[in-house]
Amino acid sequence: MWASFLTLIAAGMGFAVRGGILKDWSDQFGFTQFELGTITGGGLLGFGIIILLASLITDRVGYKKLLITSFVLQLISAAITLSATPVFNALGKAATYQCLFWGMFIFAVANGLCEAVINPLIANIYPEKKTHYLNILHAGWPGGLIIGGLLGAMLVGNIRWEVPLALYLVPAVCYGFITLKEKFPDSDAKKAGLGLAEMLAQFASPLLLFLLLLHACVGYVELGTDSWITNITNSMLEGQGFYLFIYASSIMFILRFFAGPIVERINPLGLLCLSTILGTCGLNMLGSVKSVLMIWAAVTMYGLGKTLLWPTMLGIVGERFPRGGAITMGAIGGVGML
Repeated sequence: MWASFLTLIAAGMGFAVRGGILKDWSDQFGFTQFELGTITGGGLLGFGIIILLASLITDRVGYKKLLITSFVLQLISAAITLSATPVFNALGKAATYQCLFWGMFIFAVANGLCEAVINPLIANIYPEKKTHYLNILHAGWPGGLIIGGLLGAMLVGNIRWEVPLALYLVPAVCYGFITLKEKFPDSDAKKAGLGLAEMLAQFASPLLLFLLLLHACVGYVELGTDSWITNITNSMLEGQGFYLFIYASSIMFILRFFAGPIVERINPLGLLCLSTILGTCGLNMLGSVKSVLMIWAAVTMYGLGKTLLWPTMLGIVGERFPRGGAITMGAIGGVGML
């Protein structure tokens, strides 16, 4: 559980700090907003593709080997991304763009491998309370966003961008150590003797296909918006973008620990419905309000709305399609990233 939690801390830190240093990249290397968008978008693209592909082999290869591979890739990503300045000095802007794009892409690949492992792993370890513990697990993501946001607020603009970006390696090294040391269980699919064909047959269900479509929308709302949320809110309240980002992430971090009692009282589908209403209202408010108080209220509503969508969707798929193994869980995560 701790190793899985720390993978999301590392991913969230890298995501948040990257959002905060986009201006530094623009100023130092001369990138346009479009070029910066394709760099960040390439990261999410790699994340989504790898979840889909890795989920096909997770049950066969095993959790441990994939997590070790992820750790190695995060080290490689850091080396490539942090070489951007010397590459710019030697080869210019075009080479630097490639350096940052592929550095972010490899970081996303590493995170995709983690995501393909940790969701079925936690569902395996806590079979009776999948939705509850998947929500706790995914508190690691906003936890990483908070840490990364705080690092950004304190360090970005006051120190070279390489320093705050490299700090995601701290939780990465911690989960790498735990992974090397611990023994991991066999997957549910492997224990049940499920074959690839039987797991793929789950996709004949119209309900699963509909959930995949819905989760693509969830990813667009949560990750697409969060990629730019600091820039968006900073344009509305100059100098407060980071703080609004940290505030929204704090709402998500705290609430995900209490998802179990909420799910028991409402049920997962009711929780999804309530979350979509709140998230929609929050985003619409962000597009129209002007006063400081109303902006904070809109961010609050948006934070409450997006908090439980992603892990609750994973829990529903895990509970309703247990014979899909890592493949159905990976498909949900993959379409969300794509």
